[in-house]
Amino acid sequence: MCDTSFVTQKFTGSTKRIFAKNSDREPNEAQEILHLGRKSYPNGTPLKTTYITIPQAEKTYEIFLSKPFQMWGAEMGVNEFGVCIGNEAVFTNIKKRKKNDGLTGMDLIRLALERSESATAALNLIITLLETYGQDANGGYENKNFFYHNSFLIGDAKDAYVLETADRYWAYKRIDSYYAISNGLTIDTDYDRISESLKQTKPISFREKFSDLFYTNMSHCQTRRANNESNAMKLKQIKNNYIALDAFQVLKSHHGAADDFRPDSGNMSSICLHATGPITPNDTTGSLVVEWDTDPNATNAFSVFFTGTANPCLSLFKPFFFGTKGWIGNKILSPKDKFDDSLWWKQAQVSRKANFDYKSVKEELAELTNGFEQKMYNESLTIIALEKKEKFQQEQLQSHMEILDQTIKKLEANQIGKFKWSSPFYSCYWMIQNKKAKIRL
Repeated sequence: MCDTSFVTQKFTGSTKRIFAKNSDREPNEAQEILHLGRKSYPNGTPLKTTYITIPQAEKTYEIFLSKPFQMWGAEMGVNEFGVCIGNEAVFTNIKKRKKNDGLTGMDLIRLALERSESATAALNLIITLLETYGQDANGGYENKNFFYHNSFLIGDAKDAYVLETADRYWAYKRIDSYYAISNGLTIDTDYDRISESLKQTKPISFREKFSDLFYTNMSHCQTRRANNESNAMKLKQIKNNYIALDAFQVLKSHHGAADDFRPDSGNMSSICLHATGPITPNDTTGSLVVEWDTDPNATNAFSVFFTGTANPCLSLFKPFFFGTKGWIGNKILSPKDKFDDSLWWKQAQVSRKANFDYKSVKEELAELTNGFEQKMYNESLTIIALEKKEKFQQEQLQSHMEILDQTIKKLEANQIGKFKWSSPFYSCYWMIQNKKAKIRL
């Protein structure tokens, strides 16, 4: 389950446009930040995606991706032209053959980012790939029966679209102000274009024709969409504008009162998701915010902020700059299937202690992180020189690593967040997850 939003200048009240996404996956499915530079390929080069091989493009562009460590495709990402894409699982009434002979939604994201110079080009490419190869592909990790179709938010400094699919059928519309998607089809008869085979004299509702009501309702997608928009609107009304810092806060939010939140009572209504077991099986395992500034005098045309970790409510967004080289092949941002020294697993130590004493762990973190994101954001918008960008992004990551080290030491010294049988089923669930990951608590 995931939550993705896009807002234009009409919503932000400024020259800024913002994309934001939480990627919700199985709790031990670590998510890496992958940075790839431009590459050229001989004509006819084959490309192995997650399950199938397709022709490689003659050239691919520089990209930053946030992706499950074991998959070829990505949950979300952005390329050197400022094209940004995120996807959602959507549940449709079309029977899936489950042959793994198509592209995953994550494959489609990576292919579009590697090959597109604009949001419109990315939209059209995804449609072409979808119609050519289909999307009969398992998208799970340990769950090998998790087949689903996809919706996408695709945007850049000029255009933004919501694209929704059901097998090889599709519909899209342009985003005018604010739009959020959360694991359910949303396009009725208000599409800008629809699959040729679906065109009729009287427009059809794409949502009504293809939605699987049971799984769509189980995902609480309508509640999360509403929470996403209402949280964003409240933050906007405070100062009459909306910036990336506000999008950070939306992605960190939970259902109910903020002061009363406990992970063991988490449910699918939260934007920042905390796994509790079969009813809420996913964690937020990575987050991305992209902010474009369409002011021609802006220092940077767009800014990219990933957490590179799970549970954004307990994490920090950090800047990533195009043209730099420091994160290409960087092991700190490349976690594996078990506990290691990466940023993702280091932060997981803190998150999993918070499973059993969320308030205390949050307070310990707050002492060390207060003002970090505000200061980082302000400075990131002013840096021009490439060597300074390289240094700055490394400093922010190193600071986060040091904060986590200090927090872990304090939690252990003060006996905070120790495993306890607060709820037998919940505690058993996390005992099993931690054992699988060989994580040290």
